[in-house]
Amino acid sequence: MRRFLLLFSCLYLLAVSCGGGKIIDPASLRGLSQTELQQMREEVLARHADGSALSDSETEYVEQIREQERRLENAWVFGEWRERHGARLIFRDDGSVSVGARGGAYDELGVYKFVSPEVPSFESTWTLIYDTQGKPVVVVAGPGDTDLIYPFGSSRTSVRERAGDLQESSETGCLFSKVQ
Repeated sequence: MRRFLLLFSCLYLLAVSCGGGKIIDPASLRGLSQTELQQMREEVLARHADGSALSDSETEYVEQIREQERRLENAWVFGEWRERHGARLIFRDDGSVSVGARGGAYDELGVYKFVSPEVPSFESTWTLIYDTQGKPVVVVAGPGDTDLIYPFGSSRTSVRERAGDLQESSETGCLFSKVQ
C-alpha cells in the first residue's frame, strides 16, 4: 500500500512539474504519515533550490500538504465530539467533518430551545489554524456564509462553538465534549 501511495505522489509531482497539475483530492492524503508528507513537500521545494519560484499549482499543493501536516500534529481533534443535547461533530483525518443534526438552539440567555423541524446535518471540510497565542482553532465551512469556529484554548476535551468568521464571531451556546 505504501508503495502505491509513494508511486501516486511521484506521478502527481511529475504531472505538476510538466504543467498539467490539478490539485489532488485531500482524501488521497489520508493514511500518509507526517514523514511521508514532509518528504513530498520537500521534493517539490528541492526542485526550486536554485531560488526559482513555485508555480501556482505547486504552491497550492505544498499548502495542501502543510495543512494535512497540521491536522496530523493535532490528531487529538480526530473523532467524535458531542453536545449534551445530542448535536455531534465527527472530525476525520482527511479534512472532512460531519456536523450532526440539531434539535434546537440556545437563546441569548443561554437557554436551550427545541425547534421543529430540526436543523439538518451536513458534511463539510475543516481547517486547523493557530490564533495569535499559538493555540489551535478549527474552522468548519458552514452551509451558508457563516463558518463554525472551535477555539481550543488549553482544553483538548471540550470546546465552545462559535459562529461567524475569524474577525467577528459569536458563541452559539454549544459546548462539545470529546467522546472517548
